[in-house]
Amino acid sequence: MADPVLDFRDFDTFYDQSVTLAKSYCQDWSRYWPENLDATVPLDPGLVMLKLFSLMAGYMAGMENGVPHQRRLALYQFLAQPLRSPVQARAVLSFALRQGQPPRLVPAESAVVNSPGQSIRFQTDRDLMVIPAQIIAVLALLPPQDQFVDVLGLLGAGQTAPLFVATETDPAEQPLPHWFLMGDSLLFKPDSALQGLSVTLTGAQLYPEFFQQWTDGALTPLKSTCESNSEFTRLTITLTELPAAAPRSLAEVQAELYGAGGLPPGQQDAPPDDERGSPLYWLMVHPGPLMRVVKALSRQLPVITGATCRLTGDGIGVDMAADGTQQLDIANGAYPFGQSPALNDAFYLRSDSIFARQGAMITLTLTLQPVTIDYPVQLLWQYWGDGQWQSFNASPTDCSQHQFRDDTNQLRGQSGQPVGTVQFLCPTMTPTTVAGEQGLWIRVVIAEGGYGAMGTIVTQPVSVVINAVPDEILLPEQKAAVSTYLNTVEGVNFSYTYTPSTYDPPFIVRASLGYEYIARPSQFWTYNNFTLTRFLFRPYKPVDLNCASVLLGFDPADFAQSCLGRTLTLFFDIAQETTATGPVPTWWSHDGEAWQPLSVDDGTDGLTRSGIVSFTLPTTMSATVLFSQTAFWLRIDNSHPWRTVRIAALAPNSVSAGNRTHVIDDVLGSSTERPSQSFQFSYSPVLAGQVVTVTEPRSLAPVDQSAAVAERSQALFAASSLAEDDSAQGASDAQPVTRVWTMVETFAYCGPGDRAYILDSANGLITFGDGRNGMIPPGGHNNIVATYDTTQGLAGNVPAGTLTVLKPSIADISAVTNPAPARGGVDGDTVDHVDRTGPAVLKANNRVVQLSDFGPLAAEASPQVCRARATDSPGHGIRLSVLAQAATPQPYADPALLTLVQTYVRQRCLAPLAGGIEATNPDYRTVDVMAQVKSTCPSDQRNAVQDQLVQLLTDFLQPVLGGTDGEGWAFGEAVTAAAIDRALRRSPLVESVLALTVDGRDNGSVVMTPTQVAAAGAISVLVYGA
Repeated sequence: MADPVLDFRDFDTFYDQSVTLAKSYCQDWSRYWPENLDATVPLDPGLVMLKLFSLMAGYMAGMENGVPHQRRLALYQFLAQPLRSPVQARAVLSFALRQGQPPRLVPAESAVVNSPGQSIRFQTDRDLMVIPAQIIAVLALLPPQDQFVDVLGLLGAGQTAPLFVATETDPAEQPLPHWFLMGDSLLFKPDSALQGLSVTLTGAQLYPEFFQQWTDGALTPLKSTCESNSEFTRLTITLTELPAAAPRSLAEVQAELYGAGGLPPGQQDAPPDDERGSPLYWLMVHPGPLMRVVKALSRQLPVITGATCRLTGDGIGVDMAADGTQQLDIANGAYPFGQSPALNDAFYLRSDSIFARQGAMITLTLTLQPVTIDYPVQLLWQYWGDGQWQSFNASPTDCSQHQFRDDTNQLRGQSGQPVGTVQFLCPTMTPTTVAGEQGLWIRVVIAEGGYGAMGTIVTQPVSVVINAVPDEILLPEQKAAVSTYLNTVEGVNFSYTYTPSTYDPPFIVRASLGYEYIARPSQFWTYNNFTLTRFLFRPYKPVDLNCASVLLGFDPADFAQSCLGRTLTLFFDIAQETTATGPVPTWWSHDGEAWQPLSVDDGTDGLTRSGIVSFTLPTTMSATVLFSQTAFWLRIDNSHPWRTVRIAALAPNSVSAGNRTHVIDDVLGSSTERPSQSFQFSYSPVLAGQVVTVTEPRSLAPVDQSAAVAERSQALFAASSLAEDDSAQGASDAQPVTRVWTMVETFAYCGPGDRAYILDSANGLITFGDGRNGMIPPGGHNNIVATYDTTQGLAGNVPAGTLTVLKPSIADISAVTNPAPARGGVDGDTVDHVDRTGPAVLKANNRVVQLSDFGPLAAEASPQVCRARATDSPGHGIRLSVLAQAATPQPYADPALLTLVQTYVRQRCLAPLAGGIEATNPDYRTVDVMAQVKSTCPSDQRNAVQDQLVQLLTDFLQPVLGGTDGEGWAFGEAVTAAAIDRALRRSPLVESVLALTVDGRDNGSVVMTPTQVAAAGAISVLVYGA
């Protein structure tokens, strides 16, 4: 409502009228005035007097026009609508102890300020014993879904994290790890000789879906196929991709699984290396992505009673071939015994990978060039072991033991079948050196017979040769003479006969190895829910919890010595607070063997709002390995999560604090016994709850006071440590006494003896009565003293991480911070605020009659409420949208404020309506703005100007302090391009607005619903030169 204007004249009007009258009544004086009177004024005392008169008349007119406004404010004050005191911002401070140090006490009223600047000051509300309780793990477990959330990891990354998840699925959820591990020193070793690998499991409930995802020791995925029988008691898995990982210790594998599960490497609970041998090669499997390992399906989980691996290879070349002294190029074909085989000649073959597979059925495939003569020959096949050559086939016992079979016909091949095989069960071989090369060797030796004979020369006497000449050629009597002649004269006494060699040696065109190996891995382990255990029939185990739980692990260092038996405070910054209530979570502590109930003082109202949970740590707690981490564990259970609980911060060693400075015994001055004395507090604004005392003669006994003043005075008197006992025996009447005086909103209801005062909390001005309405303080020297708290109001709403300096410092306290933003700080009411809101409040008259009455009464409930609006909601209810008093882009009313407003309004409306009233935060409608402006600023300052204009529009769209008049945006108030254009043009940096887009539309506007309030969205400003 606009004030009536009683006198429209101002200084210029009064001056013009005075000059006009002077010209009419003082012509002798005015006829000498020049046309430009302003130049003559300093030279004419009369004009100077007219100026002074006009100035005083203008002041009087302004005072006269202010009378209706002052009377209206006096009326508001008389009707109990005073200026409300400021409210301090509230925050939670979290302290950290230096490592290795004992607990330290942070006393109440300890100050923590911001850095740099130290301009914002908070003081703690109570004593806090800081203990070495460092959180190292926070896991949110969802057993029915077989899922978990690494809460600590998300918080460390600056994200919010769910503690309990209701019906919907949270993106942060991860499957709990379930692995079945098989390890061996040889079976899964990467090798070119390994060409096929299959695993056969026997047991029960061997459903293929539980064994679909195979990996090697490096967690490299391996493709596979599964085949089971109809009863699911036998399952064969064939790997189409083979392991290629290097050997790893069990601790290394566990660390990899821990990291793959979404957590950093934790406490290794595997056996030490000396108990489990050297590193092994690993083959591991975990269930398919749709399978869940939960208690409800425990009877359907796999049971394994047997596990074997089948490894195969074929067509594998030998590493080396030799004939005993030199190597042979077997790849291009070779004579195994040379071209002139002899008894005990040997042919050697080496394969370090295949001959190392003890128990494998090895097949040596030889492509032979068939021999033409079938000489009798006996070959012995041998291997090197235990320091000597041992036989595969020297006896029937050897053949049976090694399952030896040779179809090469002693390396001579079969008619029409050039390919032959030698098969045997691989024994334990040891390395030996052949042809200068050490390795695993077998050989074949010619034990009897051979592959032909060498050529021979036979010597005969000459007489035998001569006698063999036919008689027709040489007469018998002549034969003797010729023999004698040759022997005696020519010296020929014998002859030679040559028989050519008859060798037909074997020739190997190609040699290759193959094998089939069925064996049981040497080690079996299971890894379930981040816990590694030895395998006993069940590869997958569900988490041993019945409901959604949160596990908190504390660093065991110094925890048992310094924390057990002490009080621990945990601050939960709930990201989505609510005024609704549900099942209360239960708390547990672990004593090393089982979970034990834990009683807590829950300041979060069942994790529905931000607050501090405090409890005494039981002395029976013990460090326990859970989820591969050794820690002292706490657990929070929620049997029926009715809403998703998300947190933005979790901090131990926390205490509440307020944005205040405590001032003790501030001497306001000395009473002169004059009426209506005023004094000034040294610091302002002043928080409610101040104590003002006046030292007065004991003989000045208390007099009857009004009921309201008396009640408040007695309460303050009892609470004040400065008050003295008036009834003390033996006290002298001359001895002064200190009494607490009472603050009132108006002296209208005070009598002459009421010890009352009025305080303007904004500027700290205190006023006492005039003797008729309110008592005059008795005279004395510095006898008026105040103890109070001062605050910074709205400026105290600082962001998280701002308060970091403990002042003064305390030994061994290494750090302090506010893990969540400070909220709730507001400045005290101003005269303009009361003048603006007074009519609506008076109309409501402390009762809700119409829907429009809800808003004014909600704003009266607390100074933290900027404005409110009531609308009809579905179900015949009433939604009360509450806009909090804050400078943030989207002010937030916490559940405590909403509950306060809701209760306040319900008490002032009809009973049938009370149950349907629900106080909520507004629906913020973000407004995107893109502007192009013309500016005269230098080109090198355009970026800075753009930033300033972006901030200008952001402030303009702030719900509480923005708007066209700086009073914020009303519920349902539309944002128009014209309003934004005017806001830009008010800046001296803007010469003109070239283009303006609002929510993607040129010169558009954004219409709001009754529950919506405008807020800044994406703001972009481009600045062009003139």
